[in-house]
Amino acid sequence: MTATRTRRAIYEFVRERGLATKNDISRELGLSLPTVSKYLNEFRQQNLIEKKAKLSSGAQGGRSPIGYACVAGGRLSVGVDVTRDGVTCLIVDLARDVVVERTVPRAYERSDAYCRFVAEAVGATIEESGVDARRILGVGIAMPGLISEATGRVTYGRVLDNLGMSAEDFGRHLPYPTRLVHDSDAAGRAEFWSETVLENAFYISLSRSVGGSVLVRGRIHRGDGEFAGEIGHLHLHDDGERCYCGQYGCLDPYCNATVLTAAAGGSLERFFRGLDAGDPELLAVWDRYTSDLARALHSIRALFGCTIILGGDVGPLIRGHIDGIRDKVDRISFLNSNAESFLVASRYSDQPVATGAALSFVDEFRRSLGPLGEDHHPSASSSPAAPDDRRRSAPAS
Repeated sequence: MTATRTRRAIYEFVRERGLATKNDISRELGLSLPTVSKYLNEFRQQNLIEKKAKLSSGAQGGRSPIGYACVAGGRLSVGVDVTRDGVTCLIVDLARDVVVERTVPRAYERSDAYCRFVAEAVGATIEESGVDARRILGVGIAMPGLISEATGRVTYGRVLDNLGMSAEDFGRHLPYPTRLVHDSDAAGRAEFWSETVLENAFYISLSRSVGGSVLVRGRIHRGDGEFAGEIGHLHLHDDGERCYCGQYGCLDPYCNATVLTAAAGGSLERFFRGLDAGDPELLAVWDRYTSDLARALHSIRALFGCTIILGGDVGPLIRGHIDGIRDKVDRISFLNSNAESFLVASRYSDQPVATGAALSFVDEFRRSLGPLGEDHHPSASSSPAAPDDRRRSAPAS
């Protein structure tokens, strides 16, 4: 192994095991004990790995070995979800656990005062958590809109009027590396992390708008650099309803969450309660909604041939009704289809957008430790930042 590969291999081995001895690491990775000791000491100095209680010596007797474990709070990342009516901030550690979370209501506006407000919300969240701010890797800010990988600027921002905005608009008020993240990619990242066995998947976000995120060979696929997975603009109906993009017949106006909330007094929970109770009006809305959704899901399956995850605001509530959607997909499939084998409801329902925005820095940090062969987790960037890099802005995730 090269030095950087060895370094990361040791860290990942301890992380995956939860608790490992020097002999465990040496034996499983084929490394000498002096090499293992060298890197464990380095990680301990960086507060990334710590000594734990001595383990049982076992049947052979002798000195009890010392176990080593990763320090989840050795580095942390902040995720922010910017919506029309509020801002959610949270902090995630290296174990991908949420340390603290807070939501502050405020209508979005395109102004420097609003960007300062978001930065203040981040600062208040960090202060509330009590974590060491010096361990913060960065702040990922998720917003609707297409974001250029090359410039980090929003290149399409009709949902939230944020065209042309960049991480610097927020970063000038923050002492941490800051990046903008597409909200659908952020939610997809949180879901992909929760399903670590996935190699290829398509996450469809069914929220106020419809978006998507694509996982290919364990990495989020960005197409040619600005967008991929924009399933909300799949053309569905000739002479159909007008989409916010200005075109007619897109999937978005037929399958965004407001289609359901509008039929149930503004509440998704109320809609699904009425659906379970057999309300005929809601059943009719659901039939139209799922018929249009099934057509889009069939197209995704035909194009990508992978697992499809129903997420966003609607996804976690859809679990009890997913069999009916699968049946509709199977009926229009051009092949013998068993949608039960590839169509699933989201498992990650607790602030996926803010969490995914934070995870972009966590994943980047782990990659900065060095290469590890074929990595099976979504990547934030091909050029990771060092933990102590205090840049005020970073490329878009």
